[in-house]
Parts: sequence; structure tokens; C-alpha cells
Amino acid sequence: MTNEGSCYIGFNMGGIVVGALVGAGAALASQFLAHYLAGKRERERFQVQSFERFRREFTEDENLRRISSKRETLTDDEIQEYLGFFEEIGIYFYRDLVDIELVDEILGDDIIDAWEDTRIREAIGAIRGGEDDSSYFKYFERLARYLKKMKEQRVRKQQ
Repeated sequence: MTNEGSCYIGFNMGGIVVGALVGAGAALASQFLAHYLAGKRERERFQVQSFERFRREFTEDENLRRISSKRETLTDDEIQEYLGFFEEIGIYFYRDLVDIELVDEILGDDIIDAWEDTRIREAIGAIRGGEDDSSYFKYFERLARYLKKMKEQRVRKQQ
């Protein structure tokens, strides 16, 4: 065998190795992409399911419906129930586990109204002060502030 022949074989072996590496890299990349896309679809499905749970609870729970439409001053128990519900949505929002656009569309005004309600804000302040812990209802506060900012941006765009 001549030197030319062994060069040719070495060149082919190098091409085979490079081809195998490229193929393996492409296979890994496609697996990572498939995993990423599957995870994204699952997260989006969970966000919609979470929203649906909150929407259903808000519209079907007798106490929450009564509280949301009540014109008289809320009792302490009603305020606690309202705050607990909105705090839970706030936690999901903070962890990016609920579609905020859907929350805004269906519950946004109720959440903002609750946040801006003087009696509810006083209750939050009293709980935070009484427990000496400013983190009480922080997720509800973050959610309400975010929704309020979204609403203000929408109003500005319409002007």
C-alpha cells in the first residue's frame, strides 16, 4: 500500500469521526429542544389550569361571590378570606405559574379594587404591624401593583 492510500484511509476515518460527532451533537441538541418545548407546553397548560381553578373558585365560591359584590363594609372574616384568595393568586403570579394576561382579563379589576380598598389596606397594615412582619400579603400586593401598572399602560395606549 502506498502513502497515498493510507492518507486516503486516514482522511476517510477522520471524516467518519467528524460525521459521528456532528450527528451525536445534533441528536443531543434535538433532545434538549424537544425537552424544552415539552416543558414549555406543560408549563403553559399548568398556567391555564391554575387560572381556570382561580376563575372557577372566584365565580362559584358562594362566600367569594358575596364578598365581591357586597356594598356594605366587609367583616374581618370576609377580608381575611378575600386576602387569602388573592394572596394565593399572587404566589402563583410570583412563581410564574399562572397566565397573568388571563388573570388581568377576568380578575384584574377585582384584585385592584381590593388592593385600593381602605379597609382592606388597613387590615393588611394591622396584620403586618401586629406580627411585626411586613411580608404578610406581599404577593397580593405585588400582583395588585403589577395589574394596576398594566391597566395604566393600556389606558395610556388608548389615549
